[in-house]
Amino acid sequence: MDGREVYIRESARLILMIKLLCLCLAVPLIALATPLGAQNTTPPTPPVISRTGKGQIVGAVIDSLNGRYLSGADVVIEGGRAALETDSLGRFKVDSLAPGTYKVRVFHALLDTLGINLLTQPFHVGPDSSSVVILAVPSAMTLVHLSCRQSGPYGESAVIGHVSDPETLQPVARAEVSIAWTEIDITKELGLRRTPHLMFDSTDASGAFKICGLPNAMEATLQARRGSAITAEIPISLGERPVELLARTVLLSPANSGSKSGNATVSGTVTLEGARTNAGTRVELVGTDIAAMTNEKGEFTMRNLPSGTKLLLARHLGFVVQSVAVDLSSRETQRVTIRLTKFLEMMDPVLVTARRTAALDKVGFNQRRKTGLGFYIGPERLEDTHPIFLTDILRQVPGLRVSYGIHGDVVTSSRGVTNGCVEYYLDDAPYTEMNPGDVNRFVTAREVVAVEVYEGPTTPAQYVRAGAICTTVVLWTRLRIRG
Repeated sequence: MDGREVYIRESARLILMIKLLCLCLAVPLIALATPLGAQNTTPPTPPVISRTGKGQIVGAVIDSLNGRYLSGADVVIEGGRAALETDSLGRFKVDSLAPGTYKVRVFHALLDTLGINLLTQPFHVGPDSSSVVILAVPSAMTLVHLSCRQSGPYGESAVIGHVSDPETLQPVARAEVSIAWTEIDITKELGLRRTPHLMFDSTDASGAFKICGLPNAMEATLQARRGSAITAEIPISLGERPVELLARTVLLSPANSGSKSGNATVSGTVTLEGARTNAGTRVELVGTDIAAMTNEKGEFTMRNLPSGTKLLLARHLGFVVQSVAVDLSSRETQRVTIRLTKFLEMMDPVLVTARRTAALDKVGFNQRRKTGLGFYIGPERLEDTHPIFLTDILRQVPGLRVSYGIHGDVVTSSRGVTNGCVEYYLDDAPYTEMNPGDVNRFVTAREVVAVEVYEGPTTPAQYVRAGAICTTVVLWTRLRIRG
């Protein structure tokens, strides 16, 4: 699909403008993939042209892939040296054009990700006239058929995109892009059957990738890697339509994935559902020790971050943990908005136990528990003890002691380890307390599904930090171990 050009015909009489475009939009244009729902579908209305001998072009750009108008797109009038940006309804207008032949070309990040150019064929603008142009991004079905040619093993949907360097924006060739998801079937005969799936593609010289033959109605993760450089596992989802397409540009830094700092910055706002204040939410960059707290307005800023596509995690006691992918680069500060909903405890269905067991198998908890090298608390024990706070769980661990601190209950080790220090891993990622005892403020007992505790040489290699001799506590929550 590299450089594929999409030509759009234009309608060039003011007298034909609104009704003709409303009724016959699909005739001169690429067909829309989905209805625009409750959006305002009135086409742009050209004003009356005064007798100046000049003409004008008015139009709109429609995103058929996602069923909305394409706002913030750059529109270039070739032949008139005019450039402008579409508004929130995808509209644009250019006045005072000399009579002549023109083309309209559109630039947008979505088009770059799809690998297509959106432009009209040449058309004539006469004196004292108005030409109406509607441009549309092709539908999911059209794009999938152009990219994939044939359906695959699991369905007709696809994920396509590009992998780029976050600092230079140059394409990253020969990167491996993978999509992982789990198919869960529940039957009376077989009970729960959990089938993991993994599909790959490698980027070409332009950094493009395509993974075809995917099922619709899918929750999955997308990841890119090349050598030691790797992105976060980006949560993605495909909708319910028979043919779905997701387009995503992924930023992969050439630096080693172990890099914990850089020159990127992210800022944003976290709002709490029904709360009087938005203060006190912990926002952390997954895979690093970098975290920030929100102020009264829910605002936060994190600096000196590594570049690339990463994952932010927002936690607040009594609210559901949320994650959001963010594309970090020193070129510009990224902004995000996160909304946390209240945590509601619900009765688990009968098969939740089986699902959790399968999830704990996947992360290796059950296998490590069989070795007996650490202390383990599983879901069955947590359900029997009904803990309220995280420290209620940790009090059950031999060798850990809980004492009161300014910022909450402080957990220390009594096993003779230097300073009695305790280090945490939360859902397989390092968790660093901003103040001693604040882990109790951001992780609730209701979220915790399983716990592992290790001392010294018994600690598995993946949970050993360089130069550390602390007790290691590994917490698994519902965010990772889903029932």
